[in-house]
Amino acid sequence: MVRNRGLGVLAAFAVLVMALLSACSTTPTAASSSSGSKNDEATKALAAAYKGVTGTPPTVSTKPRAGVSLWVVSCGQQVPSCSTPVAGVREAAKAVGWKVKMCDGQLNPTGWGNCIRQAASAKADVVIPVGIDCVAVQAPMREAVKAGTKIIGGGGSDCDAAGGKKLMASERLELPDTTIEQYWKLNGKLQADWLIGKTGAEAQVLLLNFTDPIWGPWITAGFEAELKTCADCKIVQKLDLSNNDVVTNTMAQKFSSALLKNPSVNAVSVPVGGWMQAGLSQAVQSSGRAAKLNVSSGFGDASTMDLIRDSGFAFGAMGYASQWGSYGSVDTAIRILNGEKPQVQGDGFQMVDKDKNLPASGDYQGGVDYKSQYRKLWGLS
Repeated sequence: MVRNRGLGVLAAFAVLVMALLSACSTTPTAASSSSGSKNDEATKALAAAYKGVTGTPPTVSTKPRAGVSLWVVSCGQQVPSCSTPVAGVREAAKAVGWKVKMCDGQLNPTGWGNCIRQAASAKADVVIPVGIDCVAVQAPMREAVKAGTKIIGGGGSDCDAAGGKKLMASERLELPDTTIEQYWKLNGKLQADWLIGKTGAEAQVLLLNFTDPIWGPWITAGFEAELKTCADCKIVQKLDLSNNDVVTNTMAQKFSSALLKNPSVNAVSVPVGGWMQAGLSQAVQSSGRAAKLNVSSGFGDASTMDLIRDSGFAFGAMGYASQWGSYGSVDTAIRILNGEKPQVQGDGFQMVDKDKNLPASGDYQGGVDYKSQYRKLWGLS
């Protein structure tokens, strides 16, 4: 009896040992599987961000009309994201022999409206408002259209995007089968993909929301929708910012306070590349957390590319050849004045960082000699 009981105890002990060994052997496998899945998710997201969506300039030729007066309205010359595309519009318009006038809207709707009214009063044939939505200047645009001026989109949306009546002769058509809302949401999506990839699918995000233009919340919406596909990612805080924060130099302080308030943040999304030079880059560097932060931004210019090269923290920006868009707006104006159908301009984008898509020097150009292609389309070469 004692011997049998001893055998029973040994058998029970053996079963217990086997169970423990089984449990120990399955736990690492499950953890390994979860880790592998997360790594795959991060890798795919980063690849999508780097690939982006890009196109090509139009292939249908057109001939610029002579004697045209064009006004380009800048959203605000103090911000590179405005001044760089404005310079591109001026360059393209002068190339076709048009008379060009620039008016600085100084980052506020009153300034934008005053510029449009001045253009109409000067009997401008064309106005291109750069980075400005119709809804922000609806009354001045209506007056300009009534006076016979053609309004051509410079990256902003027409008034029908906010439920109003179309006032632009045409928005700029960037990508095939893509509305302007979808275009800006894609911008946000690719930023989210980059942050998912860079954080190993564990992004804890401080999301900056640009409240002034219609397209600002569109970027935010695209970002939020994509981040929801990442199970272990989270928006820790959404911080609303406006042009007035740039003008009053309060943006960097608001941003720094949000970082301090949220120590779990390891990722930051900035909608406009030009904001980095408006104090946000310095705020990241002085936060004491630069080595732990992954920062993405939307469209910028050559200074944004320089920041990628020299920032000292993990920084990726939306690679966008902004002057390709500028040439596209002038091409659209040429076709509208000729009574022709506007063409898709192909000015897409992709994420750029130190590891991928970064040009050796200068601004991002998209790998396309678009200026030569447009000049050929217009019969200038």
